[in-house]
Amino acid sequence: MAMFPMLKKFKNLFINKAPRFDFEEQVITIDDQKFTLRKAIQKDAIEYMKVQETIYPIPVPWPIDIVKMEISNKNALYLSLIDKEQVVAFIGVSLGDKSESHITNLAVHVDYQNMGIGHLLLNQVFDYCRKRNYQKMSLEVDVTNDPALALYDAFGFKVKTVHKKYYFRNHHDALEMMVDL
Repeated sequence: MAMFPMLKKFKNLFINKAPRFDFEEQVITIDDQKFTLRKAIQKDAIEYMKVQETIYPIPVPWPIDIVKMEISNKNALYLSLIDKEQVVAFIGVSLGDKSESHITNLAVHVDYQNMGIGHLLLNQVFDYCRKRNYQKMSLEVDVTNDPALALYDAFGFKVKTVHKKYYFRNHHDALEMMVDL
């Protein structure tokens, strides 16, 4: 049975679920508004779904079972940005390969976009990975997602290759992008 390309990456990641990557909770101020940035917990999965639903048409790119597995993945770090006890943004980074980190997901609730939160989250994972001596960071992005492409361009990501019909929900192509850390 053929597997969707996006899901191939997750096939063998969930055998050992013991957490491996720490993250110290932080209070962040953006435009005089205080947020908490912390490592994701399982109950965040439902909130992640709500954030995705504000951005993407149904079905959202990541179903809840995949989100829960990723939050538990010992080879990944997921960070949640909290406002008034609600997740308003999140980022995930796969850290299984010691030389290359890989952003698996980045989403900002539509009501919180254009506040610099995407920049904040990317800066956090860049710093985190640099401190742990990762050499590169990669990601995939939908070719039609202009705001994300602009964000990644601002961070120096360059297109490595194009994956045709990568996304199963809309059959859009994905750009695989990479940057040196």
